[in-house]
Amino acid sequence: MLYRFLTIVLLLCSLVSCTPEESRDDAPKVYYDLKGFVENQITYLNDKKPEVRKTAVLGSNREVSKSRNVDWKKELELFVQADINKPSYRQAYETVHNGPLRFEYRLKPGNDLPVSYLIIETDSVLKQPLRVEALLRAENKIYNSEKKIVLECAKRDNLIGISAYDVAGYQKLIFVEKKVFSIHGEIGF
Repeated sequence: MLYRFLTIVLLLCSLVSCTPEESRDDAPKVYYDLKGFVENQITYLNDKKPEVRKTAVLGSNREVSKSRNVDWKKELELFVQADINKPSYRQAYETVHNGPLRFEYRLKPGNDLPVSYLIIETDSVLKQPLRVEALLRAENKIYNSEKKIVLECAKRDNLIGISAYDVAGYQKLIFVEKKVFSIHGEIGF
């Protein structure tokens, strides 16, 4: 029951916070290509089907489960949404750090976009993410939400792969009490 509610919450958050515009795959990337990395990980995880230990918390309710049957596209959708390489975003972010091991982008004042900041720390050899952190916000007259997302990666067999992920935040609908939630997933190989 808790997982169904959290799945509905995350789907609602993603529908409200996403924009219809997508970056073209052949367009030059201004910022680190987070979407490309996450999509490669989705393909890899769908192929390998590792066991995932997932802890979901909604208010005071906590639920833990293990599974190999995970829809990785849905599970990692917020990380794809955190990619800021959309044409309309190009002038909206300040580059605080631009490599070689850390990439940090912050939304400039006066811009109203869902990704407030994006930080990517990379491996010194492979230049792949070891840690990704972003803050996603959405607000309109009936809905307000905030999600801090974190992706942890580890090196296995000279490849970087996701080892854990976290989503923590809240959603607030008009006339409804604020719902605080968190999800923590650990991927085992």
